[in-house]
Parts: sequence; structure tokens; C-alpha cells
Amino acid sequence: MWWSLTFGPAVLSMRQTIPSLVAACLLATFVSPAAMAQRNANADICAATDESPVTPEQRIGACNALIKAAKNAPKDLAAALINRGSAYWTIDQMKRAYVDFDRAIALDPNNSRAFRERANAYRSDGKLDRALADAMEAVQLDPKDATAYDVRGNVLNDKGEYDRAIEDYNQALQLDPQFSIALRDRGAAFYFKKDYERAVKDYDEAIRIDPRSSRAYSNRAAAYEKLGKIDEAIADDSEAIKLDSTVPEYFDNRGLSYAKNGEYDRAIIDFTQAIRIAPQAKFLTNRGNAWQSKGDLDRAIADYNRAIRIDPTAADAWNDRGAAWRGKGDVDRAMADYREALRINPKFDTAAENLEALRLLRTKNAK
Repeated sequence: MWWSLTFGPAVLSMRQTIPSLVAACLLATFVSPAAMAQRNANADICAATDESPVTPEQRIGACNALIKAAKNAPKDLAAALINRGSAYWTIDQMKRAYVDFDRAIALDPNNSRAFRERANAYRSDGKLDRALADAMEAVQLDPKDATAYDVRGNVLNDKGEYDRAIEDYNQALQLDPQFSIALRDRGAAFYFKKDYERAVKDYDEAIRIDPRSSRAYSNRAAAYEKLGKIDEAIADDSEAIKLDSTVPEYFDNRGLSYAKNGEYDRAIIDFTQAIRIAPQAKFLTNRGNAWQSKGDLDRAIADYNRAIRIDPTAADAWNDRGAAWRGKGDVDRAMADYREALRINPKFDTAAENLEALRLLRTKNAK
């Protein structure tokens, strides 16, 4: 089984919106108080963050109204386009998001936030070189913007350049010492550097500043797990679930900690909840592993089968199903699954070792 880290610098958690200044700029001519109130309301909704109760669809609707009203005000139009692009990005309408970001940059090429937001979009699409170019442009345009450094740090983190990422997070925190997201993101960089103690310290401080951050609790739980502090990990994952019970990884992570403690029934309950929220191959594989640890090989195989149907490239599922077949004494099926796991991932050492062990066993029995 493997630990599923909820990566601190998740794109959706770090967007910064422009203040609702747009409406004020649009009132160059006289409008009625009712119209002014509506425009102000639209500006507030359009500029809402992902953490607000406003839905992305509501944000898009409000931005549409502002965009229509700002046809002759390029900078105001750019600001509304950026906010709408961010809302499109939230609901994974990437083509529309890119159109809005590109148009905003064409209208206002010195708008650092437009580059910053497009960098986040490229990052979420895995286009890291483009993301880095945009993040660097954002920093150059506004070197006092802490969020721009955080965004660039996240891209570098994804590229595996952890020391450079930490330098950017340090700069973000120098500009804004209360920037809890940058602390959380730096904690993730330390985590990937395997410096789990420093990761925990950053998560501690992030939680002190923002005790409602479920991701900070979940990420600290991951670091605690690496340090062998399983009870602390379970406590933090439980707090993350209490704060936001819609994130399947929180249940999956707690299930993995329960499994490490040998509490397989509790683990299965958590894996099942993760599957209910999002039936992903990794959650099914983890539940299959828990069933296998309990000796229920048929249920384990059923979960691996389903995982493979969802994601035929899930090498873990193939390998773990091979182990279940081996437990049932079906060496041919076990070897076939190990081979498939290795075909998918030729560097999968565990599958290679499992396959070699069966080959040796078969040779020994043939003598």
C-alpha cells in the first residue's frame, strides 16, 4: 500500500482574486442606485474565491454581466476575464479558461495576475514549462506579489526542483509572514525532500494561522505517517474530514493509517467512503489490500478487478491482484498479473521480485 499525499499546493487553493474594484471603474456615467447595487453585487460575486460559498457557475454569470458592461474599459474587462477564467478552471473547462486568460493578457499585458492565473492553469494541465514562463513573468511584473512567488514555487515543486521552490516560498513569506498557503506549500516541498520534521513545523504554523485549513491537517498527517506517528496521523486526518468531508483522499489517507495499525475493518470503512465519493482505482486497490490482509482474497480480487476496469494502467492493482491469485494457489494468473504490472511500469521492483519468486518456485517444483 502507498501513502496518498493531498498536495498542499493544489491549484484550487491558492487563487487570489482582485478586489471588487471593477464596478467602481465602470460607473463613469450616471446610473441609478439600483443599477449601481447590482453592479457592485456582480463585482463581488465575480471576484469570489474558491473558498467562498459562491458557486463557479454563479461567478461566471456575474462575470458575464461585468464583461458585457466593460466593453469600452480594457483594464476592467481584463480583470473580469481573469476572474471568469479562474471560475472556468475550477470546473475544469480549460479551453474556456485559456481563452479568457489569453484575452485578458492581450488587453492588459502588464497584468501580473493574468500571467499568474494562466500559470496555475498550465500547471494543472501538466504544461510545466509554460507554467514556469508565465509564473516568472508574473514575478517580474509585480515583484512585491507574494502569491506570484508562491505560484512559481508550486511549478518548481512539480518539476522536482524543491530547493528553488523553497526559495520562492521563503520570498513569499518574507513579503507576507501570515501567508498560510505558502507555509503549507513549503511544507509540501520539505515533505518531498523527505525532511518530514521541517514539513510538520510548516504545517503547524499554517494551522496556527488558518485553523480551518483541512489540507494543512491532511498534509501534516502524511508527514506524521512518514515519521511513524500513526496515531497523530489518524487524529489529523480525522480533523481534515471534520473540516471537509467531501475530499476522498482524506478518508483514503486515514484508511491507510488504520491499515498500518492493523485496524483493517476501520480501514475498509474509510476506503469505502472514499470510493463512494470518487470511485478511483487507487481507492479500490487500497481496499483490496485491506481485504487481502484480512485473508478475504475473493473480495480483494473483486476490488482489484474493478480498479483495473476503471484504470487499466494501474500497475499497483495488477501487482496486488497477482499476490491475491498467488494466495489462492493460482500461479499462472499471478504470473500473468505480475507481467502486466511490469509491462505498464518496467521499473516496478516489487512486481519484478514477485515474478522472479514465482519463477524460482516453479523451477524448484519442476525438479
